[in-house]
Amino acid sequence: MKKNIQIILNKTMPKLGQEGKIVNVAPGYAFNYLIPNRIGSLATKGTLKHANMLAEIQNQKKEIIKIKAKELQEKLINISKISIKKKTGDKQYIFGNISNKEITEEIFKYIGIKLDKKQIETPEIKKTGIYLIKIYIVDDIIANIKLQVLPVNL
Repeated sequence: MKKNIQIILNKTMPKLGQEGKIVNVAPGYAFNYLIPNRIGSLATKGTLKHANMLAEIQNQKKEIIKIKAKELQEKLINISKISIKKKTGDKQYIFGNISNKEITEEIFKYIGIKLDKKQIETPEIKKTGIYLIKIYIVDDIIANIKLQVLPVNL
């Protein structure tokens, strides 16, 4: 006849759950491991109220971030294509690579927002032509932009 107690997690644990989640655990597990190692704290009326308030604030922040991400996605979609000029050799092969940094600088010229180069996924670009690049804004919001690689006229 074990009675479980409620614990609010201070850290994310793989088997228990995310930070801020309220879980039912055995008293021995709570008092001998979770609470001394500051992984969780005992759930009282005050701490439950505090945890719910923090969860509400977190949800509001996520909504604001999603709204801003949608606005950024709209701006990126409005760009029909960006062009980058590179030196070319035989059969329109380009010298060197087109880096994500070059792409972010070109996008900055159009919309005035600096993107992180880690957000951009490009295919392997070896020739001049038009390529489709993906920009990951947040979790499930992605924008596709056409990248035109042009030869430099000497």
